Amino acid sequence: MANFLVACDKCKGSLSAFEICSLAKSVLQKRFPSSCVTEVPLTDGGEGFTDILTEEADGRLQSLEVCDSIGNHSEVQIGICEIANLPPAVVQALNIPPSGKLAIVEMAQAAGLADLASHQRNPWNTSTYGVGQMLGQAAQLGVDAILLGIGGSSTNDIGLGALHALGLSIRNDKQEEISFPCPSTWKNIRNLNQEHLSNLPPIRIACDVENQLLGEFGATAQYGPQKGLPKEEIGLFESEIKSLLKLLELQESKTFDLAKVNGTGAAGGMGFGLSLFYDVSLVQGFELISSWFEIEHKIKQADFVITAEGRFDQTSMDGKGPYQIIKTSQRHSTASLVIAGSIDQQVVAKASQNFPDCSFVSFGRSDWPIEKNLSSARENFVTTLEEFSFPPLI
Repeated sequence: MANFLVACDKCKGSLSAFEICSLAKSVLQKRFPSSCVTEVPLTDGGEGFTDILTEEADGRLQSLEVCDSIGNHSEVQIGICEIANLPPAVVQALNIPPSGKLAIVEMAQAAGLADLASHQRNPWNTSTYGVGQMLGQAAQLGVDAILLGIGGSSTNDIGLGALHALGLSIRNDKQEEISFPCPSTWKNIRNLNQEHLSNLPPIRIACDVENQLLGEFGATAQYGPQKGLPKEEIGLFESEIKSLLKLLELQESKTFDLAKVNGTGAAGGMGFGLSLFYDVSLVQGFELISSWFEIEHKIKQADFVITAEGRFDQTSMDGKGPYQIIKTSQRHSTASLVIAGSIDQQVVAKASQNFPDCSFVSFGRSDWPIEKNLSSARENFVTTLEEFSFPPLI
C-alpha cells in the first residue's frame, strides 16, 4: 500500500488549497485504490489562512462586520481555537501560554488586494482600518492571543488605519478627527494621541518576508507597484511615510529604530505599526504551518509527495510553501511532484539539479489565454495528474 502526502497551495483565481488537495486525493484513490492519501492545504498567510488553520485545530469561525480597505462594509470571519488543541511546537513557536483561546485573523479578508478591481488598486487610498476592527473585536471575545496572517494585502499604510480603529486619535490642524486615514490624507495630520488605544492580547504575525520598512528593499519600493502604486511615485510615498514617522516618534521614541527591523516592511508595514504600541512578534510562516500540520513527520511517512501552486517560478524558490515541501522531501529522500498551472522552465532546470527526486509538471495550456486556463483549471489539473507516470514503487 502506497502512502501519499498531498500538500498543496491555492491557485489564485481558480482553485483553493482545499479544492486542489481534494482533487488530487480523488485522482490518487482511483488510480491506487489501496493507497493512503493524507491532505495538507498550504497557506502563505493570505487567502485561506483562517479557514485552513481553524479547521485543523478543531476551532470555530466567528463572523464580524468591518470596513474593507476602501471603506466599504464587509463581512469577514476569524477563527477561534483552543490553544490546548495545538501541537506543542506551535505553542512554543508562538511563545504563548499553553491554555486559553487563540484568535486566527486573516488580514486579506479586510484588506485583500484580490478583492479590489484594477481601478481601485492604489495604496494612496487603501487603509488597514478594517484589520484593526478585526483585532479589536477578537480581543472583545476574550481571546488570550492573536495569530495574524498578512499575505495578499492591498495596503501600504504602515498599520496606521488599524491603529485608528483601535483608538489612536488622528487629527488635522482644526483638531478634527480624520475618520479614514489612508495615505492620501496623511498630509493633513497634525496630531496623534494614543491615550485611548484599546488593549490587545499578544499578537503573533506569520511572515516569511524580511524587508525593512524603508529604503530600496522596503515596503514601498518592493511591494508598492504590485498594489497599484506608479513607480514614479515611490519616492513621494516614502517621504510621506518618513514625515508620519516623525509624528509617531512623539508618541513612541523607538519609532525609527523599529523601522530598521527585518520584517517590518511586510504587508505595507502592518507589523511595524502594531509593534509600536502592542506586544507583537514575527514568526516564520512556513515553519509555523509545518509545525501546525506536523508536515515533516508526514513527509517521512510518505512514499510520494505531491505539491501544487498557481505558478512555479523564481518567487517559489525564494521560500514559498511548495518549494519548502520539495526541499524537505529531498532531505528525506522522498520522491515528489510539483504540479503548477504554469512553470518557468529556466527555474525548473535549476531546481531539477538540486532536487533530483522531484518532477515538475504544468497543468495549464500555454496556447490558451489566461481566462480559459483559469476557468478550466479543475479539469486540466485532474487530467494532468491522471496521466502522470509515477515511479515503479508506487
